[in-house]
Order: sequence, then structure tokens, then C-alpha cells
Amino acid sequence: MEHNATIIADLESGSKPDTPIDRSRLLLYQYERCCDDWRHHDAIIWEMPIATLSANAVIVWAATAGQKTWELTMAWVIAAIVSMIMSLGLRKQVSYARQIGQRIRELEDEFGMPRVTVQVGPRGLISSLMIWTLRLVALADLVIAVLTVVTPSLLT
Repeated sequence: MEHNATIIADLESGSKPDTPIDRSRLLLYQYERCCDDWRHHDAIIWEMPIATLSANAVIVWAATAGQKTWELTMAWVIAAIVSMIMSLGLRKQVSYARQIGQRIRELEDEFGMPRVTVQVGPRGLISSLMIWTLRLVALADLVIAVLTVVTPSLLT
């Protein structure tokens, strides 16, 4: 264990491993870390749309208690801003997950390891749909905010 810690510290400092065995251990350690990181980013990717829609609902629900047009309008605008920020954050998480996934594939190929997962469907389809859904939610929030200003009686 101490030997592995020394090898990892050497790698992080930029020095090269002494033997091919040390290099293999380092790459396997990197593979393990990449798999853990990928699972972490994947969990965040699936949680972000739900969290965004929940935040949207809470923001608008809180504003409906006041029954004032400006409060409701501000709530919809804030909900739109939250949705847009979350869509940008989701795009960032998807990008990180893709980079990590690519490194996992490289390490699997280098060691001749079988693939842990297989791509189902077109690459990036679900994550792209999630990002566009959040953007459409932000757009819908802004449209409702404008409708609230233009025709306040429409939503009450």
C-alpha cells in the first residue's frame, strides 16, 4: 500500500514510473478513479433536471401566495434564470463525463480489458435531450413571465 502511495505521489509530481509494473499499477489506479468519477458525474447528470423542475415549482408556488402581478412575474423570471444556469451546469457535467468516458475506453483498450458498458442508442441523445429540456423550461418560464405582465388576468 505504501509503495502504491509513493508511485502515485511520484506520478502527481510529474516524474515517470521506474518500471512497466509501476506504470501498469498507475494506469489501473487511474482507471479506478476514472470509473468512480464517471459514476459521480452520471449521478449529477440525472439529478439536475429533477432538481431544476423542483426549484421551478417551489419558486412559482412561493410567489403565488402574494397574488401580486410583479411578484409572479419576478418568480417566473427567476425560475427561467435558474433553469438556464442549470442547463449550463448540466452541459458542463456531460462534457466532463464524456472526457472521463473517453479515458476509460483508452485504458480498457490499452489493457485489453472487456468493455464495462456498451453504448445504447445514438451517443449523447439522452443528455442532449435533458439539456434542451431545461432550455425549453427556461424559455417557457420567460414566456409565462411576459404573459403575466401583458395579461395579468390570464393566469389567475
